[in-house]
Amino acid sequence: MTRLTEQISNPYKPPPPGSDDPHFGVDLADFSQPERIARSGMAVQAVLSGRVAGVIVNRFPYGNALIVETPLSDLDEQVLARLNLPEAPEDVVQPLALTCPPYPLPEDWQSRPRSLYLLYAHLQDVPAVTPGGMVECGQVIGAVGDSGNALAPHLHLEARIGPADVNFPSMAHYDPSATNEEMAAYCLWRVSGLFQSMDAMCLLDKCSSAP
Repeated sequence: MTRLTEQISNPYKPPPPGSDDPHFGVDLADFSQPERIARSGMAVQAVLSGRVAGVIVNRFPYGNALIVETPLSDLDEQVLARLNLPEAPEDVVQPLALTCPPYPLPEDWQSRPRSLYLLYAHLQDVPAVTPGGMVECGQVIGAVGDSGNALAPHLHLEARIGPADVNFPSMAHYDPSATNEEMAAYCLWRVSGLFQSMDAMCLLDKCSSAP
């Protein structure tokens, strides 16, 4: 655990609701010693078991990325206590300064149970998983890379609570090649407030945002 906390290159610093400013996730880097130069290639393992809710193939800003959904009902009570779960939102938030097509909201989102979604971004290669398939806790799902908007190799780990059984076929923004569907999915994930962000390190009782 000590080694893991030493790999944090950028902690969780969420912006105000509706903003897409950094930093919704926690960045973890494999640093060489004593130079502390970030290296690519370290295996990335799934933090939790769950369903593959999305695979992103080299799109800006996440690069090669994977989203895994774990129902809250599958989580241990101690883990749930550490997460300090927010109340489910009553409505979506409109973006402050980001151009967003209409959110692709599930019609029954308010009545769905909630899940924890973990996004693993900037992977070296396209994740060798199938959307809708399952991954197991500890399973190798990729390697640390610098795909997408990454100045140096690192894993961007992003945790959000949202309605269950939502799929993200792809998402992208800040790129002229991004489609309306990709931008809508990105906005739904990032700024709608429907998927509430939290410090992923709290899953391990080591909140990166703690003083």
